[in-house]
Amino acid sequence: MATELWTKEQIKLAFHLYCQLPYGRIHGRNPEIMALAKVIGRTADAVAMKMLNIASIDPAITSSGRAGLGNASALDRAV
Repeated sequence: MATELWTKEQIKLAFHLYCQLPYGRIHGRNPEIMALAKVIGRTADAVAMKMLNIASIDPAITSSGRAGLGNASALDRAV
């Protein structure tokens, strides 16, 4: 699996799926996350972590008291 930095396209795909799933379904065992991971050459856990990083900058999540992971990159913020 990939060990290089996430590309803008990979982040866009993770964000697209993030927008479709409820927060509680973001985990590496989710079949939708597993399918996306296979397509983009990442592990399911890596995709779930990226989605939780995205959650950390989502006002709908942070305003409800949840935090996500908090390791969002500059590219995550830009996307």
